[in-house]
Amino acid sequence: MNKKQDQNQPVIDNKDVKTTKKNARTKWATMVACVCGGLLLGAGGTFGVMAAQDSHEDRVEATQLKKANTNDIKIDQQAAIDKFNAKYANKQISEVKLEVDHGKYVYEVKGFDDTKEYEVEVNAKTGKVISSKSEKLDADEKPTALDTSKAISRDDASNVAKDAAKKGSAVEWELKEENGKAVWEVKVVNGHQVKEVTLDANSKKVLSTEIDH
Repeated sequence: MNKKQDQNQPVIDNKDVKTTKKNARTKWATMVACVCGGLLLGAGGTFGVMAAQDSHEDRVEATQLKKANTNDIKIDQQAAIDKFNAKYANKQISEVKLEVDHGKYVYEVKGFDDTKEYEVEVNAKTGKVISSKSEKLDADEKPTALDTSKAISRDDASNVAKDAAKKGSAVEWELKEENGKAVWEVKVVNGHQVKEVTLDANSKKVLSTEIDH
């Protein structure tokens, strides 16, 4: 004999079960799509913010560099090196940089010996030593001596860099040893754009030209 169904027990329709599962899957797919879309939009927004930030920083750098007056550079590179040697005698020179610092030109001369690295900053207009410091070399740090006597002048490096950049004014310079050769890195500003030109300091050969970020 068949048992009678309990009147209090609900009747489950297979069709209703399938519909419920389908709706659940649809809701889940919609939610995943929304989350993924949000992540993509967020990533796009992040990239957009980063691009805008880079562009803003480029304009700020260009503006600051243009404020500096190259006519304020009264002492030459050798005079700055002499200031370094007066402070730290018998050290090897590794790098000489002439850069804009708060609207003023400053020489930054670096040198080294067997145990320490030394740095002297000199006001390019007055010749006054602004700061000097030394720190211990790391165990794996091996600076390379720079022979400034064989390098082309800053003016020559500027002319080569301006030709490579096509247009603009040379505003910052760095002379250093890189991959076994002395190189000049020159920043050339044109409007809101700053280009960095690297050239062989002996042969004048342009090694690279790129937009500075």
